[in-house]
Amino acid sequence: MRFLTSKIKENKSNVIVTFLFDGDNQRSSLFNYLNELSNNELYRQIFEYSTVKNSYNETFKYSINKDLKVLVVFLGKKEELSRKKFAIAVANASRIAKNFTNNKTIGFELIENFLKSESDEEESKFFNFSKADCANIITTSARIGLYEFNKYLSNKKPNVEVLELIDDNITPDIDSKAQVGVYSSFAMKFAKDLINEQAQIVTPCYVASKALEIAKEHKLEAKILNKTQIKELNMNAFLAVSQGSPNEPRFVHLTYKPKNNEPKRKIALIGKGITFDAGGMNIKPATSMLTMKSDMSGAASVLGIIQAVSKLELDIELHAISALCENMTSGCAYKQGDILTAMNGKTIEIDNTDAEGRLTLADALCYADTLGVDEVIDIATLTGAVIVSLGHNITGVLGNNQKQIDKFREISKLSCENTWQMPILEELKDNLKSEIADFKNTGGRNAGTSTAGWFLSNFTKSKSWMHLDIAGTAYIDKSNRETLSGPTGVMIRSLINYFASI
Repeated sequence: MRFLTSKIKENKSNVIVTFLFDGDNQRSSLFNYLNELSNNELYRQIFEYSTVKNSYNETFKYSINKDLKVLVVFLGKKEELSRKKFAIAVANASRIAKNFTNNKTIGFELIENFLKSESDEEESKFFNFSKADCANIITTSARIGLYEFNKYLSNKKPNVEVLELIDDNITPDIDSKAQVGVYSSFAMKFAKDLINEQAQIVTPCYVASKALEIAKEHKLEAKILNKTQIKELNMNAFLAVSQGSPNEPRFVHLTYKPKNNEPKRKIALIGKGITFDAGGMNIKPATSMLTMKSDMSGAASVLGIIQAVSKLELDIELHAISALCENMTSGCAYKQGDILTAMNGKTIEIDNTDAEGRLTLADALCYADTLGVDEVIDIATLTGAVIVSLGHNITGVLGNNQKQIDKFREISKLSCENTWQMPILEELKDNLKSEIADFKNTGGRNAGTSTAGWFLSNFTKSKSWMHLDIAGTAYIDKSNRETLSGPTGVMIRSLINYFASI
């Protein structure tokens, strides 16, 4: 898919999306242009014939001629339109526009919304947005709305080939923020395609080969460790998880460095990479196992993100890391009661083999400590407990640096994604108390997400470490209005915008 910008009378779109607010008599130049082409019929249909109610996310379709269609999207009252509500409206509009006689080029009007008082700064920044912000939201959310995985379908619908941003004054700021949105949506598509692919194809070696392709294309440094090399680094917790599968583990480390080799910040980004999770000896029920190809959502995300960071040429040094393996049941699988020694020498008693993600992350976090980075972030489908706490629309955030967490959560909200901070308390160590090892790998049902966070905190020396638990948000069974069911690519745009802000 290509993204273009064009002036109102120079656009080449087959269908144009224009926006209207409830009670706003100031119609845009684009609406007036389209209305002129319709001989004032567009205006009459909406404002004289009362064809629509003008409520939020309502749409009205109108054909000016066989080559040009109009989709009017109603945004409700200006003072009630947040960035997130606008993103949802854009995603919905893109789906409708695609099916509006299978158009191949869709144009979106750029708008701004500055009705909220700047005196209420905390609230206004999540509602007010400029045309540049609008361009970022459209280039991200339109592609989210258009996403589908049709590789194995016999009858494929035509894809949208071009998205146009339409405005008579495309400024450098609009271009810049649009590019961030373009590459964020590309990263999300890459991750979702990898997650959607079947697990018999997406093995640890397959993902590692994809990482090498990415490194070659983007001129990144690449280090892929095999089983023997992983063993030499004493990543025994990670290796234990992998030993039940005939598909050998791989450890992936890609490095992006800015062209001037003077990064403003060095960051390790770790993605959980369980390419299929059967639960090990504590085998999952069949219904729970159905979507466990998505347990490598973290790994897919970091591989998408580092490509976007490279394309945007951000002034950071980014290390994309993932410990890739399968968690399977066999005569070779690790067992309850086993004692594992992680890379940093700490010992873990296995209480439940289905709490495997934290074991692979433990060694990955230890590895990140050797890189001399300024901050460490991990993203993982880690606990079922976070779903109980926060559901399927909110990502849990934990960490040891409040300034880092606050900045990320603000940017994630500006990026139209929901997060909530969960605590890590010293008292939680009692949940993981072991009589024969430093701690167990699980601590029962209570405070499961926070307990997992405390467990992970024992494997990083970083003073700026943040953990994103996407177990409830990475893969959804029902649409959340912006994203349809399936993999979501959650937190990818937030992380890219976070890195872009440095």
